[in-house]
Amino acid sequence: MFDIANLSISVILLLLRVAMVFLLYFFLWQVVRVVSRELQAGGAPSVAPAAPYGQLVVTSAGQTGIPVGKVFSLTPVTVIGRSTEVEVSLNDTFLSSEHARLELREAVWALEDLNSTNGTFLNGFEVRAATEVHDGDVVRVGRVELKLVAR
Repeated sequence: MFDIANLSISVILLLLRVAMVFLLYFFLWQVVRVVSRELQAGGAPSVAPAAPYGQLVVTSAGQTGIPVGKVFSLTPVTVIGRSTEVEVSLNDTFLSSEHARLELREAVWALEDLNSTNGTFLNGFEVRAATEVHDGDVVRVGRVELKLVAR
């Protein structure tokens, strides 16, 4: 004998299973789409509001977790270090609390090491005294490299 009630329940269960599989694959497709979009956009530097004195852009973050492309606006006297009270605060154990100073002197930037333990480097060379820094130069403090974008 033909039982319509069992057939209806079987069809409903089959449709629910198919819908569940469809929703699962749709969810996974959305996750892959979002992740791929984020990975593609991750390499692009973030756009920050124009800074009147210039910016420091992170080009290499070492193991600090700072995103590459992060922008720090400069002031006429910018101190870089691990302390939260400096203008450019970086979470790197290789930095001193006040590691280096970047100062604007008569339209020219000067970089100075503040007697840090691990030194300050400009384009790969150690800074021993106040040294001129130009647009595009790379400053390395600890394990972080910052590129100067002067205005």
